Amino acid sequence: MNAYEQLKLIQVDNQSEKVVDSQLQYCGGLGAYGLGGLFWSPNSRYFYYTNAREGMPEGCGSWERPLVRLDTANWKIERLGGGPLSPDKTKIATWQGQELVVWDVNQGEIARTMVAVPGAITGEIAWSPNGQSIVYLQTALDCYPWGESYLVRLDLPKLKSSLLFKSEKPSFWGVTWDAPNRLRLLDENDEKWQYNLVTQELKK
Repeated sequence: MNAYEQLKLIQVDNQSEKVVDSQLQYCGGLGAYGLGGLFWSPNSRYFYYTNAREGMPEGCGSWERPLVRLDTANWKIERLGGGPLSPDKTKIATWQGQELVVWDVNQGEIARTMVAVPGAITGEIAWSPNGQSIVYLQTALDCYPWGESYLVRLDLPKLKSSLLFKSEKPSFWGVTWDAPNRLRLLDENDEKWQYNLVTQELKK
């Protein structure tokens, strides 16, 4: 049995409708599916939504719900990839293959750079609290136990990348940036670690 889903925008003053996107769904199947609105840009030109509202893909590895952007000036749709909003919600960082792309929510693409470790699997992205830097993980393998992992920092707007460390035992798959000079990491056994950006000390 199949289902068909539509995402519509409705003009409030005259109730006119515009179909933004549609999706054929295979009921009972596996994977990520479903259209879901997320947010408008502050200037009201862009509407952001996802085409994977429910579930997640089969297999292993890091995954973020993909973001899709509708430009209401010309009804053009652009698929941005998956990744997080900056703390002030003005920028988005996403993966597109082996490139990290930074988007301005009001304008569009503002930066693009290749990964620090070519060929390694791209992983989680985390914004600094002030939104001026990004850290991300790469791993040698896309499934547990991940193999050698790499923690990379990218400073904006100069797009200066630096490899903070690489580690195989433990190997890391999760990262958050919860204080100006501190990162929190998860290893292959989901044990928690801290990394001090000033002293470059890694500890449990």
